[in-house]
Amino acid sequence: MQKYFNIFLEFNHKKFYGIIEDTIQKHSLCYVCVVDANVLTIAQHNLPYQHVLNNSLINTCDGSSIAMVAGWVHHQKFRALNGPEIFEHYIEKDYKHILLGSTSETTQQIKEVLIRKNLNSINIKTIPLPFLSVESFDYQSIAKEINQLKPDIIWVSLGAPKQEIFMNKILPFLDQGVMFGIGAAFHFYIGKLNVPHFKLGSLRFIWLNRLFNEPNKLIQRLIPYMAIMPSLYLEERKNRKQNSVLPQ
Repeated sequence: MQKYFNIFLEFNHKKFYGIIEDTIQKHSLCYVCVVDANVLTIAQHNLPYQHVLNNSLINTCDGSSIAMVAGWVHHQKFRALNGPEIFEHYIEKDYKHILLGSTSETTQQIKEVLIRKNLNSINIKTIPLPFLSVESFDYQSIAKEINQLKPDIIWVSLGAPKQEIFMNKILPFLDQGVMFGIGAAFHFYIGKLNVPHFKLGSLRFIWLNRLFNEPNKLIQRLIPYMAIMPSLYLEERKNRKQNSVLPQ
């Protein structure tokens, strides 16, 4: 991975999936962060959180505008890989899955989608989590329950920055599994939220749907992101020029 806007990101989708598949096959342990506008913004002001992101196995960019601006700076064509895409890609594979942060109702709806597609829904388990601050979870107890199930993939849907910090904190207590901080991907998969089919260039406008469904929440996230991007763009350009003149 290479750093973009101070965060390690992998824009090569084939490489991203290849690393994940290799980790699953080896029954190894890691966490993966899905970096959207909100995550990127928080990380610029919260260095411990930035450290959590940069200590993942690999990160994907879940923000077409982030990918577009990074592409402008580095003169490449980048494409975002969003959480709903990743969730659909893996939940439909015959792995052992655990859903954290999901309700039993949402999990049942996910299983119903799989059944309609004639796919296996047996290997999906839910472990309910209490509504607590990220510092207050009994990580050792939660991990013990996870370890008994020996999952291939652990989906953590607690919202950012909570889910990324959760993954980082529970990691030392787990035996195996690829953890994904996946945000609202469960709701996209069951159709509670919809991924827009239209796009403009590389822009996907997934945020537009959430703007209609959760306007206050999304506006509170978009304003800081829009405010910080000009300075991040200039900083990224400066870093690229400096790196281009460094001796090989």
